[in-house]
Amino acid sequence: MYPYHRVFGLVLRHTFRRFEAIDPLAEHVFRVRPGFGDADLYPEVNNGRHFVLFDLARYQLAMRIGLFRWVRRTKSAFVVGGSTIRYRHRLRPFVKAEVRTRLVGMDERFFYFQQRTMQRGRTCSLALIRTGIRKNGVVRPAEVMAGIGLEVEPFVEPWVAEWNAWDDARPWPLDDA
Repeated sequence: MYPYHRVFGLVLRHTFRRFEAIDPLAEHVFRVRPGFGDADLYPEVNNGRHFVLFDLARYQLAMRIGLFRWVRRTKSAFVVGGSTIRYRHRLRPFVKAEVRTRLVGMDERFFYFQQRTMQRGRTCSLALIRTGIRKNGVVRPAEVMAGIGLEVEPFVEPWVAEWNAWDDARPWPLDDA
């Protein structure tokens, strides 16, 4: 089940506490303690739950830079357009962890985030997430950034561009054409 209680907690904390503004290009740290509901049959956080933790970290980042408010005001929606992940170490439940998020690119359609889970000083998983904002189609990232008062020129780190080209070259099922 989706951890709505964590989303609700994020919104409450952001509503009733004042956070200092942060640089959207700097690494953002989201602290979490995975619980019983995050674990699978083995004593580790379920592989799919890593993506939920990444979602929560991006929500917190969006709240801190004013993007969450802009999305609500414009009646837009957050979307994920692709991802790749690599797992290296178990992420244990009931042990403090961090999700570190860094914007590594934005082009005409998407934002690209590198996100990693860390526990006890080591990286447990590392992902590249392609995200966007939609409202009757794609909202350009440059327009989104201007809407929240930030001037960030489109950029894409070279390794992200290579991943994007690889992802675009993959065959797509013909039945969806």
